Amino acid sequence: MHNKKIFFLLAILWTLVVTYLSLATFEDVSSDIKVPFKDKFVHFTFYMMFVILWSLFFKQSKYNYKILFAAIGYGIVMEICQKLFTTTRSADILDVIANTTGAIVGLLIITKIFNNKTTH
Repeated sequence: MHNKKIFFLLAILWTLVVTYLSLATFEDVSSDIKVPFKDKFVHFTFYMMFVILWSLFFKQSKYNYKILFAAIGYGIVMEICQKLFTTTRSADILDVIANTTGAIVGLLIITKIFNNKTTH
C-alpha cells in the first residue's frame, strides 16, 4: 500500500511538471549544447515516464492501454493548449509523434516489467 501512495504522488507530480513545462514560457533559455531534435527527445521522455509512472500506480495490466490512450490524448491536448493559450509556444505534429512514441515505449517497458514479475 505504501508503494501505491508513492507511485500515485510521483505520477501526479510528473503530470503537473509535464503540464507546466508544456505551457510555460522560456524566453531566456539558450543552450550551448547543439543536439538535433533534443526537444523531441524531451517530449518522448515526458510521455514514456507518464505511462510508466501511472502504470506502476495502477499495477494492473488491464489499465495499460487506457493509460497509453490517456497519455496520447493528454499530449494532443497539451499541443492544442500551446497553440490556443500561449504566445511563445506553438502546436507541432512532430511533438505529438514524439509524445506518442514515448508513450508506446513506456507501455512496452512496463509490459516487460509486469511480465517478468509474473514469470518469476
